[in-house]
Amino acid sequence: MFKRIYLLFLVYAPMMANADPLIKYQHLPTDATEMPFFSTEQQAQQRTVEYNNAIDEIDTALEQCESAECDTLKQRQSDLEYAIDDHQEKNGASITSWLGGPAYTPEVGLMVAAGGLFSFSTAREQQALQRSSVSLFVVGTQGDAGVGYGIRSKQNLFFDNNDTRFTGTLTFSDDAENYWGVGYDKGKAQDASADTLMRNTALTYDANLAFKNDYGFYFGPALRLKYYQADENDIPLTAQQDDDFNEFKDKPLSIGLGITLNYDSRDVTVNAWQGQYFNFEYINYGSNIGSDNDYQKVLIDYRYYHSFKPGRVIAFYNALQWSDGDVPFYDMPTLGGSFSLRGLYAGRFRDNNAIEHTAEYRHTFLRDNGNLSAHGMTVWTGIGSVAGDTDTDSNRLYEDLLYSYGFGYRYELQPRMNVRIDFGFSADDSGFFLTFTEAF
Repeated sequence: MFKRIYLLFLVYAPMMANADPLIKYQHLPTDATEMPFFSTEQQAQQRTVEYNNAIDEIDTALEQCESAECDTLKQRQSDLEYAIDDHQEKNGASITSWLGGPAYTPEVGLMVAAGGLFSFSTAREQQALQRSSVSLFVVGTQGDAGVGYGIRSKQNLFFDNNDTRFTGTLTFSDDAENYWGVGYDKGKAQDASADTLMRNTALTYDANLAFKNDYGFYFGPALRLKYYQADENDIPLTAQQDDDFNEFKDKPLSIGLGITLNYDSRDVTVNAWQGQYFNFEYINYGSNIGSDNDYQKVLIDYRYYHSFKPGRVIAFYNALQWSDGDVPFYDMPTLGGSFSLRGLYAGRFRDNNAIEHTAEYRHTFLRDNGNLSAHGMTVWTGIGSVAGDTDTDSNRLYEDLLYSYGFGYRYELQPRMNVRIDFGFSADDSGFFLTFTEAF
């Protein structure tokens, strides 16, 4: 009799285990510190499949569970959904995420954006290597000048235990924007209207390649490419009567080469919680390399991040832009947009010099178990100003202050890589921004 019961147990025990996903997948860790690193990509991929199977089977079990059991299943499913991201990050797995939705910015009006974020490791065996990422957005716009379109892409690539880095930013648009002219006074002179709206085709590509030296600094070459062509049939009064526009309207191409020198102690480049970043860039634009214009630009950029506790971060951004020579209006230092003084119209205030200071508080909400969730919010405020290149004008950098403030929602689409939805406000403009990664 005992043997018969024992045999029945051996037969049905695996079936009972298979019927209960809590038992069947209890070997899957949910604590990031307990995640194993697999020696091969195939093993890591198999573990990803196990996580997904467990989540799917709990979904099925939830359809038939009772209330008390449901809570346990839901908690386990939530833990597994967060754990799969930690597993993929630790094992250097490639992750692709898609995103789409409406937005509104002061520059283009209503827009619909669709795109993706692809992250990966260039050497999965290097555990300290930051994840590389490439984002791409296709944007359709509907503003006062009709339908427009654009492409936006960012590349952050890390190699050789973070000792070699490449950053790139690409924007292309066939759209319309408002043009006020150069200087604070022109930006303040009037509101956006048909008299300021100018249709154009524009392309920008910025690229930095940096290598870490023995002193802990990154140093390397930088490339800048800017093309801006206004529609000759649709030039507004503000441009027709503007000397800066008329001087450079037939010189649409600027090409610059230079150097970048920076120090970076941030824990994660695209979403820092701790550390500092100091960056110096010098770019020379010249006809000897194909540029239509001859001038030079300098950027000094300092950022500081401090975490009071997990998920509670205060971040500071400070930047000084300087330019000299025959600087075209379309490549002058500006403030505003989705990365600088959000809520201020990008390009409304432009001049040979610009300065900005922004402080931001970032808050990640906690889950029921006390761990960080994928949801967060942020609030910020910032000030800045623009000034000309003469001694008198440059002293006005802090005289005519511009400001921006706002709040936003964050969703961690991939480990330490957020979808950013920001609502920004200023004295003259406001905006609703949808994009990947933090503003700074």
